Amino acid sequence: MPLNVALAVQEIMALDLHIMENGQAKEWIYAIDSEKWVLFNEAFEKFAAKSGLVIDEYSDTKFSSGLQNLIDVIKSVAPEYGKNSVVFTEFISVLESAESNSKSVIFVGD
Repeated sequence: MPLNVALAVQEIMALDLHIMENGQAKEWIYAIDSEKWVLFNEAFEKFAAKSGLVIDEYSDTKFSSGLQNLIDVIKSVAPEYGKNSVVFTEFISVLESAESNSKSVIFVGD
């Protein structure tokens, strides 16, 4: 792992995903720790380039709709990660569940 990536991993806190109600984080549904951040970061960057919405570890990002676009980007990146595909499958499943149940979500950064 390049030094700059290793240092970035050490600095990253958690990013939590919650069901959002009335614009506020409610039920916790998923945690993205430093290791998962390294895996998902490419998908989040591609999603930001495509949508203009930034998901990062330092701020909150709300989705009242449009999770399918994020899901599609994550699915496009997931096959590249072989042995870590189960992590992607788990995350995609959480997002798909929220989307299919018409739940708004919020990524809450530290």
